[in-house]
Amino acid sequence: MATGNVIVDNGRKTILNRAFKGTPDYLAPTQFKIGTGTTTPSTADTDMETPVNINGTEFKNFVSGYPILDETNMEVTFRCLVTTTEGNSNTLTEFGMINEDSSRLLLSHAVHTAIAKDNTYQIVYIEKDSISTS
Repeated sequence: MATGNVIVDNGRKTILNRAFKGTPDYLAPTQFKIGTGTTTPSTADTDMETPVNINGTEFKNFVSGYPILDETNMEVTFRCLVTTTEGNSNTLTEFGMINEDSSRLLLSHAVHTAIAKDNTYQIVYIEKDSISTS
């Protein structure tokens, strides 16, 4: 397993669509998923490898007030919270951001070092995406 984060093809399609269409075809990402998959993320991913239940569903809204746009540094920050009562009894290794279209689209997919989740852990995922000049 290689750790890392990628903006997947559907994520890039969503970003372009929302930036250049007067009436976008896709909603902006507002939710996240967690999982136990260990396959290295690929731009071709359309879902996470092994999503798990967070709190009755496979997805949850971002923390209130996020995303935060920083136009000076060309960066957007997302914050996602998994509370002590959510996702327990799983060894979490993946994270992804999705939108709320009827067929939810994966924006990004990350694989990380394993976290054995139980009711003593609260996890905050922070994703920062930027547009570089290089």
